[in-house]
Amino acid sequence: MAFDSFFSKENNSNSVIESMIVGRSDQRGFLRMDVKSKITFKACGKNEVYEATSNDLSATGISFTSKQQVNKGDLLEVHMKPGIDITPPLAITIKVIRAIATDSGEYEIAGAIQENINS
Repeated sequence: MAFDSFFSKENNSNSVIESMIVGRSDQRGFLRMDVKSKITFKACGKNEVYEATSNDLSATGISFTSKQQVNKGDLLEVHMKPGIDITPPLAITIKVIRAIATDSGEYEIAGAIQENINS
């Protein structure tokens, strides 16, 4: 697709790119990045560690898919090791804001970052 095709013919604006950067329709303060990576998590204060797959990540939150059920309001320690060594691992505490069962028997979990964990 040519770059010119992004521009509106009427007012020569770049509405597609502008909506991605400035006036995003979902009104989020930070962009979400699609990040498909294996992660581990556990309930704060517990020892049992579970595996999951991240879906997306932003400056204020993360969403992931897991076979383990969690509840809204749970505090979880989440760890993600990136695929390249130049990027440091992510270690955060999140508060679950949504946990929805899927048709496949897994759970779509979204959480707000509460703090970074020094690991």
